[in-house]
Amino acid sequence: MNEEALDLLFQAGRIAARVKERIYSLVKEGVKLVEVCEAVEMMIESEGGKPAFPCNVCVDEVAAHYSPLPDDQSTIPPNALVKVDLGVHIDGYIVDTAISVSLSKEKQPLVAAAEEALRAAVKFIKAGTRLGEIGAVIQSTIQKAGFKPIKNLTGHEISRYNLHGGASIPNIAIPDIRRVAKGAVYAIEPFVSFANAAGEVVNADASTIFRLDVKKVPMAKLKLDEKALVEYIDENFKGLPYSPRWLRASKVPDPLGIHERLVKTGRIHKYPVLVEKRRQPVAQAECTVYVEENGCRVLT
Repeated sequence: MNEEALDLLFQAGRIAARVKERIYSLVKEGVKLVEVCEAVEMMIESEGGKPAFPCNVCVDEVAAHYSPLPDDQSTIPPNALVKVDLGVHIDGYIVDTAISVSLSKEKQPLVAAAEEALRAAVKFIKAGTRLGEIGAVIQSTIQKAGFKPIKNLTGHEISRYNLHGGASIPNIAIPDIRRVAKGAVYAIEPFVSFANAAGEVVNADASTIFRLDVKKVPMAKLKLDEKALVEYIDENFKGLPYSPRWLRASKVPDPLGIHERLVKTGRIHKYPVLVEKRRQPVAQAECTVYVEENGCRVLT
């Protein structure tokens, strides 16, 4: 990246860091999940950024990809373990970060283990580090604390307008000898559950986050209202994930109904909600780093 691109990336990181610190005061028993999400997204915009994806608020065994739909009335239950995952972009330069907040003393050690694993990985990574070795550091840190990593959730490389572009950062030791590159951007995100958990996530029936690849949509075959909505999504989200909540700002009549129709025909990609296989609670910690010769710079 050139200096201008780096400046935009670092600006996005500073916004994400400021917003992340304000999340702790939002996560309280009885608060609607949609209120947390919309507060986070509004804070991002008020700071001069744009959400890189819908804010995720995932409770207990829900590990990832849950962002409330427009009429969602779900609230934070008592003793919940809540993950809040947010992304910020400026002109497509993306950062991704997450925290976990436990309202239960019994689940707080999971949060501490996820945070410690993240610190260990950040300390370890530098230009030339093997991807599998990063996973080994994360796994070892989590297991030393008496817990289990989620093996099929990973961190990821980030590129412009591409949240999951390139290599994955594993959360377990795997024989991946590829090396991280100087100047690359990665989101590192350990996921942790109890020792009796399955240590993996499975797809739930629901999907709440979507993405459009306009190049794969046969525009000539769409109805006029479908074409109008596709054009709105493409113009406003540029291939990044989005929430149906965001479609209310379009001037297209019945955008949610049209969107549902497009999803059913397979013209829009959906991300299934991910839950721990044995329904055990999951904690997450995440930051985005910029890889340098002898270490990395934490952006968020």
